Amino acid sequence: MQPSYSTRPTMRVNLDNLRYNYETIKKRVGNAKIGASVKADAYGLGATQVGRALYGAGCRIFFVATAGEGKILRDSVGPNSAIYVLNGPSPRDKGVLLGAKLKPVINSLEQAQFWAQVSNSVNEPPYTAIHIDTGMNRLGFDEEEFKEFARDKKLWSALNPEWVMSHLACAPDKDHPLNAQQLAKFKRAAAQLPMTPLSLANTAGTYLGKPYHFQMVRPGIGLYGGYATNTPEQEDIRTVVTLLAPILQIRNINKGESIGYNASYTAPRDMQIAVLGAGYADGIPVLASNKGYATLHDEAVPVVGRVSMDITMVDITDVHMHKEVGGVVVFRGDQLENEASEIGTINYEMLTRMGQRLRRDYGKPEKSNAQPARQKPFKPSKSSGYQKRR
Repeated sequence: MQPSYSTRPTMRVNLDNLRYNYETIKKRVGNAKIGASVKADAYGLGATQVGRALYGAGCRIFFVATAGEGKILRDSVGPNSAIYVLNGPSPRDKGVLLGAKLKPVINSLEQAQFWAQVSNSVNEPPYTAIHIDTGMNRLGFDEEEFKEFARDKKLWSALNPEWVMSHLACAPDKDHPLNAQQLAKFKRAAAQLPMTPLSLANTAGTYLGKPYHFQMVRPGIGLYGGYATNTPEQEDIRTVVTLLAPILQIRNINKGESIGYNASYTAPRDMQIAVLGAGYADGIPVLASNKGYATLHDEAVPVVGRVSMDITMVDITDVHMHKEVGGVVVFRGDQLENEASEIGTINYEMLTRMGQRLRRDYGKPEKSNAQPARQKPFKPSKSSGYQKRR
């Protein structure tokens, strides 16, 4: 009997594990509030479903990048959450910010002056957060602008800030000297402002200890099952997302034949390959060509040939368990970090690049909810066939 399957790839999101990761962070930081980072469509997993799951777990503070993201999230989680827009206010976004009751993060004197004018023109202006740059040299008040802002009590009052925040640049490396430098600079800057709750730590920052937690932490990647630090053995997280690519064809390739665009791979032996219905439009990067890998029956299968828009080929020669059209090859999952490191990128990018045409499955996992902690990533063994292509 012909198996029932689809040619469409699937992103499977385990919301139970998302909530587990949230609770784990919550326990680690004690009385500090959790402000969940759900920007970039919740790191590619779907802000609507992720936002609702986190809200159900007790989260009431969210961070997005843009006003448009905030509007989508507001429609999903309802009126009883604080949603902060990290990129700050702009004239074209004014209507969305006010209409969706979003709270802008003020990053510069220009944004502060603009939003003060807006606030003075409406009856119930939203609260804000003040972002001070302490060493990232990205967004946030620089040193000179901050001095001017700190002296302007009228401007402070017009903005009505309820948080003062900064962002750590090197938190994954607990021994990096910039961590302590940023912490000290943040404390000095906050001391020049009216007493206001503070926030500094991202996911990695929560592992730096209580001095970095302040009144709120802002986790991102750790919620979504990605390791945040250079010592992942300390991180108690569970896998949240897997990418399932259906096998469209199984082909036998003779030694010396080429595979894929540009003939970039030549078979060093007689091989069996699986042609998968997922490509770079679905989040399998072109950089994975002849370099990345996935798993089939928990065995590493290397990518061979160039990844194309809709198709990826993997070497399944050494997989001896059952192989059939309609089966699925697994990307991401417990191997998220390995996949990223093999192609020279980071877990954040691997998640956020997953395409919109993926079927998104938020259903209950097949196994019991009494799941073990996430397995540590394995490195493919020589017997897997993964290293034979080198």
